[in-house]
Amino acid sequence: MSKGLTLALLSASLWLQGGNHSLVWASEVAVSAAAGTVPKQQALTSLQFAGVSDANRANINYMLNCQGCHGQFGSESLDGAVPALKDYVGNFLHVPGGREFLVQVPGSANAAISDAALAELLNWILQTQSRAQLPAVFRPFTTAEVQKLRQNPEADVVGTRAALVLAIEQAAP
Repeated sequence: MSKGLTLALLSASLWLQGGNHSLVWASEVAVSAAAGTVPKQQALTSLQFAGVSDANRANINYMLNCQGCHGQFGSESLDGAVPALKDYVGNFLHVPGGREFLVQVPGSANAAISDAALAELLNWILQTQSRAQLPAVFRPFTTAEVQKLRQNPEADVVGTRAALVLAIEQAAP
């Protein structure tokens, strides 16, 4: 295995640590590249995410702004007060108001990062923590969208989340 590919694999494992589905996906791409069945450049390109220009920066922003409550792997807190991101957060994009909620929830709306960094972080979380739950056509968050939505933080987080979760459950096949 080349030094460059080894470095790419190490980087991929660092910024994909929270999403097992994505980690498996990245590993499959990397193994294919190592075996010579996928060109190395294509393998590295395949590790990019829509709406994410720097996955390492997004991972660091996750560690600094999200991991304190959601944990390293996007888990629910033991008392259930902090909801899981892993294998679930993508479901919010299937119901009216869910997309807005992801930006307006206090952890997002009040994060001490720019609108562009928050858009990138949300896109990274959705694609690493909840890829399987995303709509068939994923529309990444944009800086302009985040800037507009962030101006109106969610006042009733628990109530709004409960209503959205109910809508998600009712929409499930």
